[in-house]
Amino acid sequence: MVIKFLNLGMTNRRLLSIVLFFWLISFLYLIIGAILFSRSSFEGVILIVFSQLLLLGEIIVCLFYIFPKFWRADKAIFLTVSVVLLLLTIVLLRYSFEEVLFVKYLGFKPNLHLDPYYFIYDNFYFSLPGVFIALIVYLVAKSFEVEKKNKSLQAGMEQAELNLLKSQLNPHFLYNTLNYMYSIALPLSENLSTAILKLSDTMRYTLAQNKRDMLTLAEEVVFIEDYIALHSMQFHPNFYHTFSITGAIDRLLFPPLLLAPFVENAIKHGITHVEKQPVNIRLNVTPAILEFEVSNYINKQFQEKGSGIGIANVKRRLEILYPGKHTLHMEKNHLVYRVSLIVKL
Repeated sequence: MVIKFLNLGMTNRRLLSIVLFFWLISFLYLIIGAILFSRSSFEGVILIVFSQLLLLGEIIVCLFYIFPKFWRADKAIFLTVSVVLLLLTIVLLRYSFEEVLFVKYLGFKPNLHLDPYYFIYDNFYFSLPGVFIALIVYLVAKSFEVEKKNKSLQAGMEQAELNLLKSQLNPHFLYNTLNYMYSIALPLSENLSTAILKLSDTMRYTLAQNKRDMLTLAEEVVFIEDYIALHSMQFHPNFYHTFSITGAIDRLLFPPLLLAPFVENAIKHGITHVEKQPVNIRLNVTPAILEFEVSNYINKQFQEKGSGIGIANVKRRLEILYPGKHTLHMEKNHLVYRVSLIVKL
């Protein structure tokens, strides 16, 4: 019969196999020692075998029934009564086998001076280790199960948080772009088709990142380039930036929309119309690390107010996705704002 291990969610077969493995090692150790070294008699070997089988049964009953059912503060009385009844059952079994059945069928010598009180005390005392062994196994198994559940819950919460953070990254970007498209559509500008194409590409990428946790870094770069192109069209010809890329980006899988918000922030708050003060973007990839740097000259005449959600979300995503494996520095002086990100791959 398959017994469910209550409170732990661990299958009977797995836990029972562990208990049987260690019990068998202990059993063989005692039997081999009794036969080879202690030169025990037939009667002594039978008593060892019987006592070890009782110990195994005691551990199994405690582990699979008593502790899962009664190991709670409000069940302390039931727990105590159950353990005492189990120990009394062991006493009764030992008496029935050792003093009756073994005497009758195996030729054991009867104990004519048996003290019943001492017999009960003695068997209670030597049966208690089985209870403690079962308790230790139960608590260890329960701690592992709780840890496993906590990790699963934490992973689920982090995934839900990641999905929420990713969904909040660029709503203002799409809103601003749609406003721009509306403004150029009024006079039927020839740039309309190109703008729609770029917007389509960026929307396709944002939809793809909601379906997959990892995309190629090349896709992120294309998204950034399309984003820059849309702004360049809007402010043409007075839009200046540099974007240098070194290293292999085609096959490197990377979480989407971790780099783009820094570019978006630089364009929103920086100077883009002065040739000598461009937005500078640098991406360097090696097999070991990814380096990303964005700097912009601060536009003191026009400061667009923002909620700060985009950068805050990126920080949180980095903490979840690359704990202890990234460094993010943001520095600002009276002229330049610079962001430097290093991720260990």
